[in-house]
Amino acid sequence: MQKRNLNQARILQAARQITNESGSDALTFSKIAAILGVRSQALYAYFPNAQQLKFALIIDYLDSLTQTLNAALVGVSGKEALYIYGDQLHTLLLAQPNLTKLAFGGISYDQEHEAGQHLHQLILVLDRLIAPYCTSEAEVVAQARYFRAIIFGYVQNQLWGLFQLATVPVADSFEDSLCQAITSITEKGSIKHG
Repeated sequence: MQKRNLNQARILQAARQITNESGSDALTFSKIAAILGVRSQALYAYFPNAQQLKFALIIDYLDSLTQTLNAALVGVSGKEALYIYGDQLHTLLLAQPNLTKLAFGGISYDQEHEAGQHLHQLILVLDRLIAPYCTSEAEVVAQARYFRAIIFGYVQNQLWGLFQLATVPVADSFEDSLCQAITSITEKGSIKHG
């Protein structure tokens, strides 16, 4: 690849490939350059260092999660939307385990404000789904945290291999837990309108 064909999107694609195959610790400018057929120095025009590249990769991953979830939720609401959100997010997180580990364990969102804004967009997808069942912003936050904890708890346990000896299939117990959470959120009272 000639330098004039090099751009951030291509660099992120190569970084995603390396991260998915070998983990974020294997992500170096020299490995990216080798995939792209350029000298590693050419990457510095786009990213000042590997840490900034990782932040950009996290932002790209968060945005892809948000876009995929929003697309899956078009025209859907209520319990069905909550189920789709939970099932889809669980599936998406497991599909790219090394990116998931990087995005949800390799960054301090308090210190990386730009990435934090992109995470907030992902969080807002769920908040909008839960809001009709809540009477306050504090309740939306609490219920959304509860719902995400189930999804991320399962993902983390699956990535760590803690369900390998389970007698109940993980998919079955995840679906049961997801449905219980949806029932807990949606049937504790009537939907708030207005």
